[in-house]
Amino acid sequence: MGKSYTSTYRSQAMRLVEEIGKKETSLRLGVTEWTLNQWIKKAGAGKKAEEKEKRDKIIIENQEMAEKIKELEKENAKMKQENEFLEEAARFFAQARQK
Repeated sequence: MGKSYTSTYRSQAMRLVEEIGKKETSLRLGVTEWTLNQWIKKAGAGKKAEEKEKRDKIIIENQEMAEKIKELEKENAKMKQENEFLEEAARFFAQARQK
């Protein structure tokens, strides 16, 4: 059975791969390049899932904001109508008062 490595060790090894390359990391740590490749693949899959989750959350937030904007636009239109009505009523009463 193979050696077991902590997630911290694996993530540090992957950082080292980014800095000095797979071959040199493999030699320094005594870990095969194949093992490093497996760690990198797993980390990539985790990042993809994390990115998808973030995208999904953003999509939901955007939908909620779009719904809120529609509600506010309806409310704004209603308030404009009410304001126009009040302006007309004020003109009417002002004219009636002048007579």
